Amino acid sequence: MSRFRQILLLSLAFFALLMLTAFFHDEGIFTVFKLQDQMAEMGENNKALSEKNHKIRKEIEALKSNPLAIEKIAREKLNLVKPGEIVYQIVRKKYSQ
Repeated sequence: MSRFRQILLLSLAFFALLMLTAFFHDEGIFTVFKLQDQMAEMGENNKALSEKNHKIRKEIEALKSNPLAIEKIAREKLNLVKPGEIVYQIVRKKYSQ
């Protein structure tokens, strides 16, 4: 083999090693893409949680200042009724085949 071919083969081998390292190393290109995807997913989760927090804050403020909001929660969650009210409960019949 000529000296030029040896240098060329060594250069190509070194370049291939650099490319493999750039793609498959812990801090390589694939890892960067994976982390970008995770970051986008976390951003979406963060937005959803912020909206949920905002909704809960509004509910808290309503419960602090609005007696009708307290009554609504008591009726829905605790199944409370006012004196003299009649409650109708609809029970679905199970069908057997």
